[in-house]
Amino acid sequence: MKFTSLICFLVCSLTAISQSIIINASGPVSDFIINDNSITVSTLNGSIETYNLKTNNLQKKVFFPKITDFTGDSIIAEVFKIIKLNNTIYAIVHGYNGFNDIYKIVYSNPIKIFEGKTLNSVAISIVKSSENTITIGLLSNELISFNTSTEKIVYREQISSYAFSAMTISKDMKLIFTSDESGEIHKVNSSTGKVIRSFKGENVDNVLCIDYANGNIICGGKDRRFSVYQTNSNSSFHILTQSFITSVCISPNGNIAAWYDDISNDIILFDINSRTNIKRLKGNTSMVNKIYFQNENKLISCSNDNKIIIWNL
Repeated sequence: MKFTSLICFLVCSLTAISQSIIINASGPVSDFIINDNSITVSTLNGSIETYNLKTNNLQKKVFFPKITDFTGDSIIAEVFKIIKLNNTIYAIVHGYNGFNDIYKIVYSNPIKIFEGKTLNSVAISIVKSSENTITIGLLSNELISFNTSTEKIVYREQISSYAFSAMTISKDMKLIFTSDESGEIHKVNSSTGKVIRSFKGENVDNVLCIDYANGNIICGGKDRRFSVYQTNSNSSFHILTQSFITSVCISPNGNIAAWYDDISNDIILFDINSRTNIKRLKGNTSMVNKIYFQNENKLISCSNDNKIIIWNL
């Protein structure tokens, strides 16, 4: 009996995770930004919403006007990505004719800074790349650097001929890492848009998600591979899973990774040094769109079930 109890205790210790906060947004949550005492989320219901992290109460809500599709029907302008630069939120929002528009939010008012069709490509991702620039990743696998102070394009650079999938930026904002349908990863100088180095060999199909910290690049994609490139030691490896991996994140010290299992809707915590899964986070009931380590002991996820979950690890 004591032996059985000990086994139960050890197993429970390894798997028990505390969900400290669960916030229910007005619709499927596509992205989020952490502020000091609040979280700002984008939804596929066409809104950006800010919630108090202590009370879970809604503090602010910004709506985007509906758009007309090619059939003439009025549809919701889904908000796909958001970032914050100098207290201004920038967003990628569903636009006309299959394009996505770029907005900034000024005093709760959405102001369009790029109409999608003028880019001649579809905006997919956006990152803060300096204290006064944002970088936009296009489906055509081009990066656009835009100076928010002068409101002028700094550069528009082609990364490769393959369709763009995802990107992330280093903490110091000097390096951008992009992925595409080729399975390769590209390391880019954020100030020039020039490719410094490419990594390949671990993924053989479209890499859908990517993150970077402390010399480690992690990514996952359609080939069901979770891959790691350890740039400091010039080594790499991959783990074959059963899932299309659509979301990954890495802890600030670069030792622990997390990836979304689309079969169970769980989040898997993975120790990069030992190359083993260490925990499974249960609680999401539909597709997880983003996971993010706020610090080594706290992870945040958002999903299509309208939930934002903050996990104490």
